[in-house]
Amino acid sequence: MSLSIALVSFNHFILGPQFKTVLQDTAYKDIAATASRLQVSIEYMLKRNDLSGITREMLVNTLHEEIKYLLLLDAQLNVVAASQQAYVGNTFNELNLGIDADVINDNWSKKTLTVYSGIDEDNMLYGVVPISIGGEDKIGSQWGVLVLEVDMGVRQSSILDKIDDFFWQALFLLGLIGVFFWLSFQKSINRRLATIISAAKRIAEGELHTRLAFVGNDELAEIANAIDFMAGRIEENHKELVSRHMELDSILRNIPSMVYIKGIDGKYLMANQRFRKAFSQIDIASGRTVYDVLSREEADEFTRYDATVLETEKAISKRVNFTVNDEVQHFFMVKFPLFDTTNCAYAICTIATDLSEQEQAESVLNISKSIFENTRESIVVMDSKRMIIDVNQSFERITGFSKEEAFGKDLRFYDAGEASNIESRKMRKSLFDNGYWAGELVSQRRSGEEYFERVSINSIVNRENEITGYIGISQDISKEKESSESLLRLAFRDALTGLHNRESFKNNLNKISEQAKRDGISFGVLFIDLDFFKEVNDSLGHGFGDRLLVSVADRLLRSTRVVDVVSRLGGDEFTVLVTGHVTDAGLAVLASQIISELSSPYYIDDQEIIISCSIGIAIFPRDGKDVELLLKHADAAMYHAKELGRGRFSFFDFSINEKNQRLIKIKQSLRSAIENSEYRLVYQPKVDPHKGIITGYEALLRWNSQLLGVVSPAEFIPVAEESVEIEKITDWVIKAVARDRQHSEVLKNANIAINISAKQFKGESWLSTLRSMHQVGDLDVQSITIEVTETALIDSFDITFEQLTAVRALGATIAIDDFGTGYSSLSYLKRMPIDYVKIDRGFVQDIGIDPDDQTIVQTVIAMSHALGIKVIAEGAESAEQVAFLESRGCDEIQGYYYAKPLELHHVDGFSLHKKHVEKVG
Repeated sequence: MSLSIALVSFNHFILGPQFKTVLQDTAYKDIAATASRLQVSIEYMLKRNDLSGITREMLVNTLHEEIKYLLLLDAQLNVVAASQQAYVGNTFNELNLGIDADVINDNWSKKTLTVYSGIDEDNMLYGVVPISIGGEDKIGSQWGVLVLEVDMGVRQSSILDKIDDFFWQALFLLGLIGVFFWLSFQKSINRRLATIISAAKRIAEGELHTRLAFVGNDELAEIANAIDFMAGRIEENHKELVSRHMELDSILRNIPSMVYIKGIDGKYLMANQRFRKAFSQIDIASGRTVYDVLSREEADEFTRYDATVLETEKAISKRVNFTVNDEVQHFFMVKFPLFDTTNCAYAICTIATDLSEQEQAESVLNISKSIFENTRESIVVMDSKRMIIDVNQSFERITGFSKEEAFGKDLRFYDAGEASNIESRKMRKSLFDNGYWAGELVSQRRSGEEYFERVSINSIVNRENEITGYIGISQDISKEKESSESLLRLAFRDALTGLHNRESFKNNLNKISEQAKRDGISFGVLFIDLDFFKEVNDSLGHGFGDRLLVSVADRLLRSTRVVDVVSRLGGDEFTVLVTGHVTDAGLAVLASQIISELSSPYYIDDQEIIISCSIGIAIFPRDGKDVELLLKHADAAMYHAKELGRGRFSFFDFSINEKNQRLIKIKQSLRSAIENSEYRLVYQPKVDPHKGIITGYEALLRWNSQLLGVVSPAEFIPVAEESVEIEKITDWVIKAVARDRQHSEVLKNANIAINISAKQFKGESWLSTLRSMHQVGDLDVQSITIEVTETALIDSFDITFEQLTAVRALGATIAIDDFGTGYSSLSYLKRMPIDYVKIDRGFVQDIGIDPDDQTIVQTVIAMSHALGIKVIAEGAESAEQVAFLESRGCDEIQGYYYAKPLELHHVDGFSLHKKHVEKVG
């Protein structure tokens, strides 16, 4: 607004007057020029006595709007000629012009052209020109004068009006620009304000990482920067509070004492887990008091303690007894007040430490001392450096060494031989890694006699979980060892490898399990199966395979301890029974060592053989207290390891067992699925995205088991492929497709894709079924597409090529399914009679997410088209995926975007949605 006023004022007070001055100066010059030109013309015509010409000349010049009058006066100032005939004959004074006669007379006397301003009207100018009209043949002999009256208002108005119009237009344009910039500024301000408000709300809702990061120096940027700074400080404080809360929570959760807080009204405000566990029947949040927790007599006592704390505002400590879980227990209790910001006590905190464990520990210590002195087992107590600091009487009796002789020495001081040293090193490693060890050692008495002892060593830890020493318990098992070795040599050794046989393994398993139950310890079972041994045995002979098994047995013995029981159950199955208190970590290390050892190359008869092994691990009693169940679980874990890719180990868990049980049920149920009419087919359309039409269907198998319910093809097809059931299923599918075509007008004329398992190319049953049905006219094979996976190309290329060529000769088309997930090469695509490549859904689903998958899809399409092969993409679920595939030239698309697999009774009534047709159209 202020700019508009300034422009108007500038135009009116400065520019307008300035223009008027310039126009007036110009007018003076124009009048002088016009008067001079008229002077010459009139003098010429006067000399020729051409008054009519003078009149015409005046009339012509008065055509200009600004020239009001043209007068030719004689010496007496009479009008001789004029631009208006009515003025002729009048005197100058009769005309009432805005110029005096004295001015004309003065000009006459000067005899020069002069321009004058009007007397009364500022906008009138007068040009006075002396005219010589003398001569013998002229009208007279006196001088005359030519007078021009010019209206400056007319002359200036058009130009000034244009200037005014220009200024008003400029003013209007500036107004529009101002409004535009004002609206833009307001929108920017509102948008930034909305961003600031939204950020503030998110921060208030707990999204403390929110930042505005405005750029600029205006007020909103300063506000945004202040909010960012505030959010940063709040976030830092929040993290600090969370950290402190977690620390406090950890302290309360792990402190071995009961911790609880009560208000001054006696109601519980907070209690840690130790308190809640002791009094689990009490809901702290429901406003309970001590009278809901303890008997009235005990509650009265604690109420008096609370009153003392509130009255004195000081802490008190007492040894108290109260009932927990119907048992009187002893506690050391500390109570102290909690103060608010006004230094007023608002609650009482209590910490109660159970002294029962301490008293029990003292009792146990006395018992332990008695056991230490009187037990028949040898007991050795060591410090943290494994130096002997005490032994019992049985140690002296068994070893012959006195307490003084053993004091300050390492256990190795009575080891016997290198074999015992090796076992001792394993023992020390296990103690270092796990804090305990159990096994058998060959030791030496003071007399030099060697003997076998069964040893169990456990670490002694303090309250900070730091190892302060070790205690070892051992038994002299020499006679036991002699007896067992005799039996082993007679009946419990494998004739080929010398390892324990199946019977020996079971005996040892039963014996060790009984001991583990008695001593409350655990042990592990490793079930080992050689990978690829069958191939070696079949290709190089059983004699070669036996020699390989002997080498495997030797390596197993090298990888395990003397006290571990290594057995061959039969064939290429081995077990290792790991005694002592085992852990997952220790067994994992052992399993890894065995896999590494058995996977190293074997050299037999100058041939290098490489095999591997899969190991299943089960731990007693966690994975089974019954030995048969434990062995079964180890076996199940071994099969799980094979499923993971072989050459690895797997611990048993009950999900593996559940999976195995389900697989067994699936195997059993598959045998009767066809007889019970449990299978059915569904059909998923294949669509040409460029034309928006359905080009065919893929027949998909579904199984609704009477025993298991709906079973996924991904679950039962692999099971069927491991048996002859896959041939029966494929035979049923081919016949079901032929039957469904007869009941559907759509399927009757449509191309239908049938999946053939890679396992079936080892035989020709599926091809025979197709050929026979084609010959009798039950199925037109020319309208069938056979889909095979890349695995069929790799596993048995020649057989697969032969069978696909045969079915191609019948008129069927061939498609490679799940392309890109296997290891097929371009040579397979060139050599095989392939019509279609199906891009796996895994690549399609990540279109728009994974650039690598987009590149793979685009490359497969381009590569296939270059080889003259069409491309089908499966698993398309979104318009974006379909648009990408269509833009890259994909020939056909399957997926939920167009349709889910259709039941037979829905096929005839199905049509593509309008949006799908419009999109591709």
